[in-house]
Amino acid sequence: MSLTNVLDEGSLRVVTMAHAERRNALSHTMADELTAAIEGAECRVLILRAEPGVSTWSAGHDIDDLPTDGQDPLAWTSPVEHLVRAVRAAPFPVIAAVEGGAWGAACNLAFACDLIVATRAATFAITPARLGVPYHTDGVAQFLGAVPLNVAKEMFLTAQPLAADSPQLAGTVTRLADDSASFEAAWRSLAERIASLAPLSIRAIKAEMNALTDARPLESGTFERLTALRRTAWTSADYAEGIAAFRERRDPRFAGE
Repeated sequence: MSLTNVLDEGSLRVVTMAHAERRNALSHTMADELTAAIEGAECRVLILRAEPGVSTWSAGHDIDDLPTDGQDPLAWTSPVEHLVRAVRAAPFPVIAAVEGGAWGAACNLAFACDLIVATRAATFAITPARLGVPYHTDGVAQFLGAVPLNVAKEMFLTAQPLAADSPQLAGTVTRLADDSASFEAAWRSLAERIASLAPLSIRAIKAEMNALTDARPLESGTFERLTALRRTAWTSADYAEGIAAFRERRDPRFAGE
């Protein structure tokens, strides 16, 4: 059973996450399907959305796919990380049409898109600290390209959701719709406007913007130090406790060890 639906409408490709019973969690299968839909697209604009009327755009990384055997939970080879890179590398603009909550890795995915259109009731949260997951450096850099440093710190350090129309996300969310009824018109009008312009120009401009805003390479000593800090976290008892608490639907009890 496919977890996504792909609809080509002339110069637009609409990719819909369609696994509501799992709150569109980014399982490896879901991530692979989304990546294939992006990398195989021949369009001028791609829209990434959930099914109409959902309360959750995506719940983020599927907890069942997070390793508990000492492996890096957010390794470079992860299908979810591949998906985020595919969005950035797409030669056409990708619009995140967000209705409902975008949590964890799904928030990272939305922020990786070129533009975000959301309902006012939509929320964004980045939650690794609730699970004991040490977020990877590329993911943090992605956030710093989408929101100011103080906003990124608030989101990561509190793990609390921000509303799409909050002052902190002003400028990050490109367009707001008052309700679900006006939501589709909002993202569609933006996509159609972009699709009416010169695609080769837009392709070059997106590539230039990505190159100018990508994180600079870290010095080897700094990279090794950050990797060591992350390894300490993902092999800790706190990481195991965070995963267990999530599955048992209780608050985690972190001991810092």
